Amino acid sequence: MSKKILIISLLAIASFFVSCDDSKKAVAKSTTQQVAAPKSQPIVSVLPFTAPAKSNITVDKANVYAKASNGLVELGITWSERIDNAKDFEKIQILNAYNVARDQLCARAGLQGGIAEYDWITNVALKNPENKSVFEKAGFKVK
Repeated sequence: MSKKILIISLLAIASFFVSCDDSKKAVAKSTTQQVAAPKSQPIVSVLPFTAPAKSNITVDKANVYAKASNGLVELGITWSERIDNAKDFEKIQILNAYNVARDQLCARAGLQGGIAEYDWITNVALKNPENKSVFEKAGFKVK
């Protein structure tokens, strides 16, 4: 059981690094090659996230958030197909691996707190009117 979780986790990490391609065969081949060599893609440690006292963020943090946001959208598209096609007993394992993949993606993008830090920026910092110009510099359109 734990071996399956490890394999699914490695697939999750590998899927982050697979570039988008119109050919599904090319994607499958790249994923297989990356899974065969897991040492080339070490797991990044995700630090526990504690929300800061103030919700102001820097332009650099907004740029990292934008990068993570784009990656999470692509990751969600890839994984939703896997989840939809999975058998009922596999869905929980795939969802757990998907959560690991989201954490890894955020940490690799530069959000050391992983998906928890991403969620804090989405739910708190993005709503702070003082951050409007910061997010606009990162390419977001804030209302």
